[in-house]
Amino acid sequence: MKIRLMVTVVLVVLSVVLGCIGCASKARPPATKTIEVPMDDVLKQSAIEREVSMSVGDTLQVTLGSNYTTPFRWAEDMKIGDATVLKQVDHRYVRPDTDMMGAPGTEVWTFTALNRGTTTISTGYASFVGGDNAPTCTFTAKVAVQ
Repeated sequence: MKIRLMVTVVLVVLSVVLGCIGCASKARPPATKTIEVPMDDVLKQSAIEREVSMSVGDTLQVTLGSNYTTPFRWAEDMKIGDATVLKQVDHRYVRPDTDMMGAPGTEVWTFTALNRGTTTISTGYASFVGGDNAPTCTFTAKVAVQ
C-alpha cells in the first residue's frame, strides 16, 4: 500500500515538473518590430501613416528619413497617445553611410510595449529656423499591443 502511494506521488510530481518544463520552452522571447520610412517618402508625402501589432515586452523601432544638413528635424520625443501602453526609451540620429555632402541619414526611435491596449505615436518634420515651423510631413503609427 505504501509503495503504491509513493509511486503515485512520484508520478504526479514528475508529470507536473515535466509539464512546467514544456511550458517554459514554449515562452516567446521578446520580439523587435520595425517601421521604416525612407527620405524619399518624407519629401513626397505630407502625412505618413502606419500600423503595427506587437506583444507586451516587445520592442518597436521606428526609422524615419532625415537630413541634418537642412534645418528640418523630426521632434525628438514622439507624442504617445496612451503612455500606459507604450514607452519611448531612445531617440538618435544615424548619419548616412556615405561622405557625400547633403546625403540624408535617419532618425531612430525605440519604444517598449508596457501593457495591452491600442495607442498612437506621432511626430512632425519641421524647420527649427524662421517663423513658419509647421511640419512639412507628419508621421503617425497606430500601435496595438496584445
